[in-house]
Amino acid sequence: MFELAVRAKELASSNLNSLIDKAVNPAKMLKLLMAELEEAVIELTRDAAGLDRSADRFTLESERFDAAAQTWADKAKLAMSRGREDLARGALAERNAARDAAEAQREAAGAARDEAAGLRASVAQLEAKHGETKVRLLKVLSQASPTPASAAAARGKTDALMDRFASLEKRIDYAAGKAVTLDQELATLAHEAALEAGLAALRKGAGKKKK
Repeated sequence: MFELAVRAKELASSNLNSLIDKAVNPAKMLKLLMAELEEAVIELTRDAAGLDRSADRFTLESERFDAAAQTWADKAKLAMSRGREDLARGALAERNAARDAAEAQREAAGAARDEAAGLRASVAQLEAKHGETKVRLLKVLSQASPTPASAAAARGKTDALMDRFASLEKRIDYAAGKAVTLDQELATLAHEAALEAGLAALRKGAGKKKK
């Protein structure tokens, strides 16, 4: 129980920011921490209930010893009334022993109840830490995976970018097509010019021969 109480104190005082910074997988670490907190709460609650039952038993025992002390006190009176001081002395010794035992049982009951209260205080702290851890886990998960709204916005940006790429590709294809057409037209013109030049040369040669 002592080790569990120490561990519970460590869990309750744990620094989530530090744990998240050091964790390779913060979400997994937080889930494990929540599981450990839940287990500690269950065990401490069970131990506190056990201490309550022990306190009840100690209280019953103290009442039994109180009754025994009263019985011995009555016997001491009876012995003295009959002139048996020796028996009265023995009865008083038993009365005192019963009183001491009753007081010890009451102290044990008080200690058990105090310890149970301490465990329940630890449980409250652990439950608060569990709630804090759950909030941090949800935050980590929301940061790790986009919400539907942010996912839709991201898809919208992606679609817009793809549209821009498609438009750019069309412009490039169109420009390339124009360049090919222009090149073909220029090649045709060059070919025609070469033919004209050839024909001109032939005409010129034919004219010289006629002279």
